[in-house]
Amino acid sequence: MKVYLAVVIGGFFGSILRYGIGLLLPNIDYSGFPWATFAVNISGAFLLTYILFHPMIQSKLDQVVITGITTGLIGAYTTFSAITVEIIMLAKENVFLAIIYIFSTLLFGLFSSFLGYKYATRRVMD
Repeated sequence: MKVYLAVVIGGFFGSILRYGIGLLLPNIDYSGFPWATFAVNISGAFLLTYILFHPMIQSKLDQVVITGITTGLIGAYTTFSAITVEIIMLAKENVFLAIIYIFSTLLFGLFSSFLGYKYATRRVMD
């Protein structure tokens, strides 16, 4: 039961954070690059990988808390459904920009996830 509550609490804060970033980086219409969703998903890819692979986080935090952060907070923060809708809306106005959005989201997401992994698993110099 605790894990469900952790996911609900994380999801609450993740969705508020996602909405706030959408307000900071608004899309006036769907003819321009969707920077808010892009920024959210790239940063979410980094954070999720960092948290899942950082040995200190894994050893110090309870698994319920980690699930609340990863599945709840980051799961609500990032959004695949927004990407798909934005691709369709962009393609109606600018197919080339829609294709750039698809590939840049995938490439930068993978790169960001790789950076999260590298930072989480690097050795700390004493």
